[in-house]
Amino acid sequence: NVPLSPSSKFFQKLGVSNADGKPVNGMASKLRQCQKFVEIVGNLVDNASDSSSSASSSPTKIRVIDMGCGRGYLTFSLHSYLSKKFGGAMQHSTNNSICSVETQGIDRRPKLIEEINGIAHDLGGEFTTLNFIEGTIGETHNSLFGTNELHQNAEKNTNSLDILIALHACDCATDDAIWFAIGRDADIIVTAPCCQHELRPQIDGHASNHPDHPLSDILRHAIYRERATETVTDAMRAILLEIAGYNTQVFEFIGGEHTAKNVMITATKRKERRGKEEEEAWLQERRRRLVELAQLYGIKRQRLAMLMGESIVSGGGRKPKVAVRNLSGMANL
Repeated sequence: NVPLSPSSKFFQKLGVSNADGKPVNGMASKLRQCQKFVEIVGNLVDNASDSSSSASSSPTKIRVIDMGCGRGYLTFSLHSYLSKKFGGAMQHSTNNSICSVETQGIDRRPKLIEEINGIAHDLGGEFTTLNFIEGTIGETHNSLFGTNELHQNAEKNTNSLDILIALHACDCATDDAIWFAIGRDADIIVTAPCCQHELRPQIDGHASNHPDHPLSDILRHAIYRERATETVTDAMRAILLEIAGYNTQVFEFIGGEHTAKNVMITATKRKERRGKEEEEAWLQERRRRLVELAQLYGIKRQRLAMLMGESIVSGGGRKPKVAVRNLSGMANL
């Protein structure tokens, strides 16, 4: 059993499969990737709905933003899956409230946006609430989630479950997407980072300047420094997301034979409440771990930590957060 019918019209329109559900030549891996992706996000939505404290808090709207959507294979797939599974009465709601699904893909290529908007328009039906806009992570004024201030005030009363997707956003663009989601209190964040370049020069310099480092026999090899850069970057992001109030997981998205960029970070807004003293102790412990990890690899700067105002230097203290609406120098997708 698979979550999506391989013969779905949108798969045919996108050139993934034919009317018999057979993948087009060269698209078998993409079809498997789409199936796995919607399964992962669907489970996250299930868990987020299960954790609602009451029927009245069950979402009446699911809103999805896919930053750097490309041709929209995963965007169309997720929208179709969520529309079919949750677009009627929410499964976990005892008051049978209707849950609408709205999805927005963002990419910086205007011709591509025109093409996939045309596909969504031609498909009609459930895809009337799927649209694509031209932009980058830094252009947030037309986003489905609205502005940071709106979400913290009026938008908070719409009882929506908001999902931010950012797959293969290059280097610090992943950090910018995560910060965009945090600033709008997104319920679910799904990223598959790539090209983690920011920390590499810092790790290279640290390894060169500390020949007696406990990991020197690993870090003296460039290939291991490259892998360490990827691992440390994503480990720091996971800790920072926990500090921001999310439960996080890091795992293999899909086998390496399908894509080399196969590590996924998922974050779900934490619903459970801790006492004030317990919460402060928990945050202090996470911040200690963050600093120690950074120190081990000689990291003094990391984009998401900077945006959140979190120091990664021992004794550095917290710094002012960067306003989400005024992100500058953001990397393009």
